[in-house]
Amino acid sequence: MNTSSATSHVVIRLPSRVDSVISPFFERDLKQKLQPGVTLIIDMAKTKFIEPAAASVFWEGVLQGHREGAKIVAKGMNEQVKLVMERSGLLPHLQ
Repeated sequence: MNTSSATSHVVIRLPSRVDSVISPFFERDLKQKLQPGVTLIIDMAKTKFIEPAAASVFWEGVLQGHREGAKIVAKGMNEQVKLVMERSGLLPHLQ
């Protein structure tokens, strides 16, 4: 995963698959990058598949973001990824 930052925006670019192998790394990045006042942009333009179980990492990030005063925004979701996010109840929290 590539990360970059500018002022109060931080970007995490996810790979083509987010599965049980990638999830721990994504979780670590979320925990490190969520800081008070930061808008964390999850770039999912290259993500073609996400396991439903990986949605728990997003939920943990959303909850941490609320505690830290940070925001998470997901960009570039394809239909499969959007469907997983919608069914897990995450979609409204990532916009």
